[in-house]
Amino acid sequence: MKKHGFTLMELMIVVSVLGILAAILIPNFRGVTEEAKNAAAKADLRNLKMAIILYQSRYNVLPDDSSSAKFEESLQSYSPRIVDRVPVDPWSPTGAKYQFEVAPDNSTYAVWSVGKNGSKNFTLGSDTLTFSANADDIVGTNAKDIVGSTSGGII
Repeated sequence: MKKHGFTLMELMIVVSVLGILAAILIPNFRGVTEEAKNAAAKADLRNLKMAIILYQSRYNVLPDDSSSAKFEESLQSYSPRIVDRVPVDPWSPTGAKYQFEVAPDNSTYAVWSVGKNGSKNFTLGSDTLTFSANADDIVGTNAKDIVGSTSGGII
């Protein structure tokens, strides 16, 4: 009577091949996920920047930056409504929405994604946006002077 099946050596070869394939493919998927998050954040920030510009042109003031809810409420008050909601930042570790800040001059603003490291790495001043070392934020701004750089991008 002859038994059919795989030998231990054949099974070990198959498992080894699968392990090698997984080791090659997993890092590639990680890069694709990061690129997708960056692309989504840039698209969202372009839309939010346009909404801010329209809001400012109609009301002659920037939207309220005292909280995320106030920022969203300000943009929703524009008629016809430009945005239904401020989207969630794909890089936020807590699922927070994009952030918005107005400089002390009340004319310079930044709307941003925290980027891969999950934290804000810049300061906003009158017509100036200054990035700290290793910044990866993705920022939409009307600042005229950009000091430093970010690996995320400036819109």
